[in-house]
Amino acid sequence: MPKYKDKPMSFWGWVFVFVILSSFAWFLWSAPVILLIFPVLWYANYKNGKERKSHFSSLLKGREKDTICSFSRHFECREIDTWVIRAVYEQLQNYMASTKEDFPIRATDDVFTDLRIDDEDFEMDIVGEIAERTGRTLDLAEENKFYGKANIVENLVYFFNEQPVKNET
Repeated sequence: MPKYKDKPMSFWGWVFVFVILSSFAWFLWSAPVILLIFPVLWYANYKNGKERKSHFSSLLKGREKDTICSFSRHFECREIDTWVIRAVYEQLQNYMASTKEDFPIRATDDVFTDLRIDDEDFEMDIVGEIAERTGRTLDLAEENKFYGKANIVENLVYFFNEQPVKNET
């Protein structure tokens, strides 16, 4: 199969880029005080990255040997669908891949505090991906006894285990 090749930018694409860059240059010329914001934003980003790296390195210290097997041992596999366990683990691990490849997830992790997953990414992406992989529907989620408690990974597994399976029609 041939490799995908990007098409070169059209004339109007270059015109658009020129207009955007010209507008930015005019804005900097008319209000040079805005240049003072860039070092502040850079420093804030640097400090946040340093703190995030420190947080995850301390979190990873005792998890060198953790795998999906140690994660699944936390659950009673006769009562919980193993596909749910696997889907939750893999989708969270997939999201955490930017921090560390094969990030070890624990059932006791708080999604927002320990894993530092953005709430919008969690609600809009991860939950939908898990639902799709498990074949579960998110209809009537408010009636689930784990609704609103799914910020802990263990409760997320229980939440999806309680959700109804989609009808294959």
